[in-house]
Amino acid sequence: MKRLSLALLALFALGAGAPARANNAYTQGFVHLRAGPSSDYPLVFTIPPNTLLNVYGCLDDWTWCDVNWEGNRGWIYGDYLYYEYQDRRVPVLQFGASLGIGIVAFSIGDYWGRYYNGRPWYGRRDYWMHRPAPPRRPRPPPRPINPPRPPRPNPPSRPRPPVVRPDPGRPNPPDSERPSRPRPSVERPAPGRPNPPGNGGRPPRPDKTAPRP
Repeated sequence: MKRLSLALLALFALGAGAPARANNAYTQGFVHLRAGPSSDYPLVFTIPPNTLLNVYGCLDDWTWCDVNWEGNRGWIYGDYLYYEYQDRRVPVLQFGASLGIGIVAFSIGDYWGRYYNGRPWYGRRDYWMHRPAPPRRPRPPPRPINPPRPPRPNPPSRPRPPVVRPDPGRPNPPDSERPSRPRPSVERPAPGRPNPPGNGGRPPRPDKTAPRP
């Protein structure tokens, strides 16, 4: 019985010392890496946007997550961490329950002793250990994850109506091929005859203005 208890205790110690399985997440904008799960803790680093991080777990409400960036360990607010899910990125704070992220706790004495030994704020660990825990941000209600929409098919191209062009005019034939038009004949009076009067040969009308006899 004593040997079994010792074996279980050894297995528990090995499991507690083993590092948690890390998942990948991306930063949304410039984010602050803190020395604890609150914005009141000292600033470790400012991480640029769209940076790939290793996430070791989050608090039970997914407000803060324990991450690692290029050997710098710290905590980031869950609304600034995005996971790849169903061909898109979703925030951990909203969808943590659906992403299967592990739950971790925070102990300032153990955490700071592992990762911040030699940092400027490490000398004040007693102050941070005995001060009240910083308040957490309220967690927003979870949002359902909608499946991605299928891409819309491109509408078929409409056939263009045929362009009706007028027939080009026929070229004018050369002068040699044009038919000659007959000219009207001019009647000339026979020689020796007086030219007909301008009224067509009719006798002139009597002048009404002439005095009557």
